[in-house]
Amino acid sequence: MKLTLERLGRWLPVPVLALDRMPGRLIGLSLGAFVIVRTDYADDHPTIVHELEHCKQFWRGGLVVHMVRYYTSQHYRLRTELEAFRAELAACSEEVREQRLEESVRVLSSCYQIGHDADTCRRMLTVDARLPVEAALACLRHDMPQGHSPKPAAASLVAARSAPPETAV
Repeated sequence: MKLTLERLGRWLPVPVLALDRMPGRLIGLSLGAFVIVRTDYADDHPTIVHELEHCKQFWRGGLVVHMVRYYTSQHYRLRTELEAFRAELAACSEEVREQRLEESVRVLSSCYQIGHDADTCRRMLTVDARLPVEAALACLRHDMPQGHSPKPAAASLVAARSAPPETAV
C-alpha cells in the first residue's frame, strides 16, 4: 500500500492510495475526494489524470447527484467517461498515445454500458479535442449513417478505470 498526493487545480490536494488488489478488472477508482489505483498503475500518470478528471466531476456535480446521474443516465456516463479518457490521452506521450487510444476504445466500448461500438468510441475520442464533449457528440450524431443502431455493451457497469478484458490481471 502506498499513499501519495496529487493536486486538483492549484489548491485541492487529492490523496491517491495504491493497493495491491482491486475487485475485478479495476485499475483505478475515483471516490470524490480521493483516488484508489492498483499498485502496478500507481506511477502511470495518464491513469491518475483519468481518475482526477472524475474527481473534478464529483466536485462539479456534487457527490450524490453525480453518482445518481452516472448510474442512471447512459448519456451522462458517456459524457463523463469521454472527458476522463480524453484527459488521459492528452496526458500520454506521443510514443504511447496510439496504443493507449486503442486500449481506451476497447475499454470504453465494452466496460461502461454506453451503447456504442468500438468504431463510434474511437470517433468520439479522436474528434477535435478542442471541442467540448457535448459539441463532439453533436458532430458525431450528425455524422452517423441513417438508421444507425449502436450495439449495446454486454459488460457490467463499472464507474472506474478498467483494464480491457484480454489484459485483466
